[in-house]
Amino acid sequence: MASITFFLKEPRQLAPTPIIARVSVAGSRIKVYTGFRVEARRWLQSAQLVQTRGNAPGGVLNAALAAQRTRLETYLIEALAAGRVPTPEQLRQVLEPVPAAAQHEPNPTKPEPVPAELELAASEAGEDSDAEPVASNLFAAYEAWDRVQADRLSPRTRQSNATTLRHLRAYGQATGERVDFATLTPAFAARFTAYLLATPKLTDNSVAKVLTRLKAFLRDAQLQGLVPPQELKYLNWKRREPGIMTLTTEEVARLEAVPLVDQPGQCNARDLFLLACYTGLRYSDLVALRPEHWQGNLLRLRTQKTRETVTVPLRPGAQALLERLFAGELEFISNQKLNAHLKRIGRKAACTGGSSGCATPAGSGGPSACANTNC
Repeated sequence: MASITFFLKEPRQLAPTPIIARVSVAGSRIKVYTGFRVEARRWLQSAQLVQTRGNAPGGVLNAALAAQRTRLETYLIEALAAGRVPTPEQLRQVLEPVPAAAQHEPNPTKPEPVPAELELAASEAGEDSDAEPVASNLFAAYEAWDRVQADRLSPRTRQSNATTLRHLRAYGQATGERVDFATLTPAFAARFTAYLLATPKLTDNSVAKVLTRLKAFLRDAQLQGLVPPQELKYLNWKRREPGIMTLTTEEVARLEAVPLVDQPGQCNARDLFLLACYTGLRYSDLVALRPEHWQGNLLRLRTQKTRETVTVPLRPGAQALLERLFAGELEFISNQKLNAHLKRIGRKAACTGGSSGCATPAGSGGPSACANTNC
C-alpha cells in the first residue's frame, strides 16, 4: 500500500518555502521536491492545500498539486502492479515538467504528466476554451479531509465519505457540470438531489446521508478558509413518509406453516423473521441478541439505532425460537440474504400484505415491529 503526503520543508520560515511530496511505499519513505513554494501562513497542512481565500494564486497551485498527486498515484499503481518498487530518481522524473515538443509523445515508462496549473490559468484568462477542464479543487480537498480523519472516524462513516465523493464525481460526469466550491449553491443542491433520486435511485435515508457528509466537509472547509462562511441549510433533505407494508395474522400463520424441511436456508430465514415479528426488533437488534438479554419471559436490551433500553414481553413462540437461537440451531445471516429468502418464502405462502400484522417500513432495511400482538 502506498500513500502520498504534501508538506512544507520549513513550516516556520516566513519566506516562501518548498513544498515536498513524501511517498510512503514498501516500508520506505521517499521525499520528492514538487518545484513549488508557498508561504507557511497560507499552507493548510491538515488539508494539504494552499489557502485560497484572499490568495488568488492558491487555486492554481492547488490544481498543480492535485495533478502531481494523480501522476504519482498512477505511476505507483503501474510500478507495484509490475512488481517494482520505484526509486527516488524515478519519482522525481514523474514530477519533472515535460518539454513542449515531447508532451504528446507516449512514454511507456511513466504516465504522461497533465499540466493542470497551465490549463486553469488559461481558463481563468479566457483563453483556449476547448481545453479539457482541470481536476476539481473540491475533490482534492475532500480526499485530504477524509485522510486526516482516518484515525477518528468509524469504518462505516469513512465508507459514507467515499460514497459521497463517488456520487459527486458521477454527477459531474453525467451532467458535464463542474463540481467545485464556487458551484455549490442551492440550485446545485436541488439538481444534485434530483440526480441522486433518479439515476442511482437512492432512498431518502441515503440521500440524507450523502448531504450530511457533504455538509460536514464544507463546515471543515470553512474553518480552513477554503470557502467563505455561509449557511448550509440548503443541503438538508426532508425524508418523505415511508409506505408501510404489512402482513395479516392469517398470512403470518401461513408463513409459520410453510413446509421447509428440505430447504434449511429458507427455514432459518423464516424463523429469524418470525422472531423479529414476535419481538418487534429491528434487524440490527436481532443480530445483536445475546443470552444475557433473555430474562425469563422478557427481553431487555439496548437498541443499536437509538441506544435506548427496551423491555420486550415474550410470547411462547418467541421463547421457543430464542431457545433454538442460543442453542446454535438458528444462524444469523446478512440482511440481503434474509430478504432474498423471505421473497421466495412469501411466494410459497402467497403473502401479499394486508392491514395488520408484521409491519416493515419501506427503507428500513429489514424486519421491524409486529403490529398485531396475536401474530
